[in-house]
Amino acid sequence: MIKENHPYRSLCLPLAALCGLLSAAAASAQAVAPSTQTVAASTQAVAASTQTVAASTQTVTVPFTPKTYIKAVIDASPAMRRAEQTFHQAENNYRSSLLDAALPSFNLNAAIPFYDDQEPRLRAERGDVSSSLSANWNLYDSSNSPLKRVKTARLDYAHARLTLDIARQNEAIKALARFYSLYSAQKRILTSKANLTTRERQYKDTNEQFQSGTRSKIEVTQSEGDKLQSELSLAQAEAAAVKALMAFNELINAEPEAAQAVEVSTTSAEIALPLPRADVARALRDNLALRRQRLALEKTRITNRSAVLASLPRLRVDAAWTKTALGILGTPGGSWDGNPSYRLGASLSFPFGFLGAQNYLDVRTQEYALKAAELDLEDSERALKTGVLSAQTDIALQVKSRQLLEFQVKALNATTDNLLSEYSLGGASSLQLDSSQTKYLDASNSQITALNDLDLALANYKVLLGEKIWE
Repeated sequence: MIKENHPYRSLCLPLAALCGLLSAAAASAQAVAPSTQTVAASTQAVAASTQTVAASTQTVTVPFTPKTYIKAVIDASPAMRRAEQTFHQAENNYRSSLLDAALPSFNLNAAIPFYDDQEPRLRAERGDVSSSLSANWNLYDSSNSPLKRVKTARLDYAHARLTLDIARQNEAIKALARFYSLYSAQKRILTSKANLTTRERQYKDTNEQFQSGTRSKIEVTQSEGDKLQSELSLAQAEAAAVKALMAFNELINAEPEAAQAVEVSTTSAEIALPLPRADVARALRDNLALRRQRLALEKTRITNRSAVLASLPRLRVDAAWTKTALGILGTPGGSWDGNPSYRLGASLSFPFGFLGAQNYLDVRTQEYALKAAELDLEDSERALKTGVLSAQTDIALQVKSRQLLEFQVKALNATTDNLLSEYSLGGASSLQLDSSQTKYLDASNSQITALNDLDLALANYKVLLGEKIWE
């Protein structure tokens, strides 16, 4: 048997061992790779979970509608709280006048002399204390009877209630103005961004066509200037939105730069035109300011009548009850024989000054004040009639403007898109495209303004009619 003596035979075992080691390492690497991928996937899952948790912890801002913003403004308004305090004062005065008219007034009195001519020495003795309890009730007064005081207080109470409602109306109108100011500012940012996008596209197309020789350098420069102007318009719109946001937050006591979202219904309210002329009579009947003015006039009439009666002989009928020597806190008490005392009586007085001259002048002064109040009411009624009819004309014009602007925006949007496509192909001129883009931007902003103006005009019209727009 021939035995071969190969020089590399001694290396076979080490090489085989090495190959085995390499194979094992490769397998281990393959095993580690999926493990690494699993760890990476696990890390991504954790990151995604962290993002989900972070997103879930963010505060979701609920958009304000006109109604919810009005409510928030009224709840946070210092002017409303002042008006409520005034109303509560009038309410308490009315209740107090009712009690004065229906019930007698009581008075508890206690006195002690320290020195007098009967006993000229300083003293403080319990036996010298005198005490009394009295009740007085005015049953009739020809000049200023309890019923007149009740009626005057009732008028003051109704006047304060209307003043409170008018304050709510004023706050609601102010809130709507701030609301639509923010809404229009945010919408103008969107239109400015859309305009900037078209300007950038135009500038890009102009550059490409200039490179191919179909556009001039002047057109490139003009297109670049238009793009820069659009960037400036966007910056101005964003600055206006910041100011509108701060004014918006001011009325609800929020942080000036706190982000807010506003929401307006996109459906146009159905407004039957022309508005009814019967609204004039409705406004004269229900307008809050006019109703308050009528109450003030009625109070002036009562004051005038009281002043006239005060210049005549004044008749009073009073009832009184008095109990002395009460014997409270260890003070001397008295007998009940003839104590307490009762009295029901009448009195007649006639203060006529110097031969009645002052009385006559006072009466004339009150008559002039009453006539002036009546003329003020007449003037307010005339102004209200004109205001209602003018508001009807403005609303009719704004409805028509809103409809025309809606059509104009759609038409200009389609025209601008077509011109952009033609411009990209080298067909339309830069002047045509620039004119169309400018008109489209102006029409879009006018449409936003028309929406705001119409809603505010309707709100002010409801105020004229005496409707409670804050409800």
